[in-house]
Amino acid sequence: MQFEVGSLIHVAPGGVSVFRIVEIGVDGDPTKAVVEAVADTPGTYPWPTDLTYAVPAEQP
Repeated sequence: MQFEVGSLIHVAPGGVSVFRIVEIGVDGDPTKAVVEAVADTPGTYPWPTDLTYAVPAEQP
């Protein structure tokens, strides 16, 4: 699946948490992205993840 910066995703099918893609192509790898949690909760921060199993999220 092709995602863009700003897309809302679950990092795996059936996932509950929703993340926003901040950057795609981490270290030159198009399957790696930096994501951040959409929920405004303490202790959240952007982190790198693999988009191989990511699916679009229906909600923010």
